[in-house]
Amino acid sequence: MDPHPIAPAWFVLPLAGVALILQAGYLIAIKEASPQQMPPSRKRIRTATGWMSMFAIPLSAYGFGLARPSEPGTFTIVWMLVIGLISGIVMLAVLDAVNTMRLSRKADNKLHRELRERLRRDLQAYREQHDRGEP
Repeated sequence: MDPHPIAPAWFVLPLAGVALILQAGYLIAIKEASPQQMPPSRKRIRTATGWMSMFAIPLSAYGFGLARPSEPGTFTIVWMLVIGLISGIVMLAVLDAVNTMRLSRKADNKLHRELRERLRRDLQAYREQHDRGEP
């Protein structure tokens, strides 16, 4: 077994630190978004995804830069947790995509109702105008 981690800690840990700072900024931006900027359902899903990422980033950094394959118990547990978190993030991404389709369909239906109502009003006005003999 290799006594060294997968990658050097001097490389992995600063990258993880930068990723955590960026992820924290993203979570703050989501928190401050108004309902007009981001629907509440999307906000909840993306907040959950962000928090899962906040756990996955340092755990991945530990797996790459500190965990040693020569310690199979720790190494295996760390990577199983990383895989579990990434799987959860992917599932939330799929849920976000499905939610986006739902929100789009809802907006399309609202637009169609508005256009249909406008068309009915215009048609009614045209018929009344035509019945009076006006061009």
